[in-house]
Amino acid sequence: MDDFDLDKYLRASKKVDLAGVRWDQVSQHPVAEGEARSLAYMMDIESHTVIFLRDLLATRAAFDPDVTAFLSCWVYEELWHGEAFSRFLGEAGYGLGPDGERVWSEAPYPSRRARNTWIRRKVGAKGYASHVATLAAAALFKDFVALHMTWGAVNELSTLTGYHLLIDKTEHPVLIDLLSRIIKDERRHFAFYRAQARMRLARSQEARRVTRWALEHLWAPVGTGVRPQAETDFAIAYIFGDEAGAKASAEMDVTLGELPGLKGFSLARDARLDALRRVRVARPAMRAPTPLAAFRA
Repeated sequence: MDDFDLDKYLRASKKVDLAGVRWDQVSQHPVAEGEARSLAYMMDIESHTVIFLRDLLATRAAFDPDVTAFLSCWVYEELWHGEAFSRFLGEAGYGLGPDGERVWSEAPYPSRRARNTWIRRKVGAKGYASHVATLAAAALFKDFVALHMTWGAVNELSTLTGYHLLIDKTEHPVLIDLLSRIIKDERRHFAFYRAQARMRLARSQEARRVTRWALEHLWAPVGTGVRPQAETDFAIAYIFGDEAGAKASAEMDVTLGELPGLKGFSLARDARLDALRRVRVARPAMRAPTPLAAFRA
């Protein structure tokens, strides 16, 4: 992993630095409905990371000290990304379903207890099925960690790219500041997953073949299944739906195509087009009467 210094990352890992964020100015600038719904989606996915970690640690990935050391810090940093987004939405005046909780400066951590419990219970049997499927894949495929590291690289690149696009879209100065701070963590997360994926794919033809097949047939945008499909599609359409999003998707595919065995990938482009098609078909249902209603969907 010549392009990722794991020792340096572990020593520097900490929760996202929010010192100096002008929380008192959040309510002084408008937050577009699309921004609010997209942030709520991101918040829920960042907070759900620990469940993904649960599934992974039940596989042979738990035997790799480098992987488990990274994941220990990764899940902690993701937790605080979710808390940062909920604080922003609370300061902007948004309550969060199902109980209408509003997170502010003195709100106790962890916030959104009812919401996180509600989301995880709604996943229900699908979550257990996913867990069993992960265990089965790990048992059948000896290079499962290569698949998971590549899968993680795709998801982290999607998140990183989405945050950059949202910065370009928004005119809210505090949101720009907040996302810029979180991006620093996401960039390091992607670097680790990409380095691991490159190393593991390069040394195994089977890993390259199985990983490509799994991504092309089983992968879905991060958060799919955790939140309703309509919310996933809305976030993709809002963030990636314009010309800049199309260009960013193409660049993501080029970046992923640099990994061994993934040349010619069109994963991001296809996911974007699929979401846009579903949004066009369901257009009347995609617009909630208020942002608060969307948060309870």
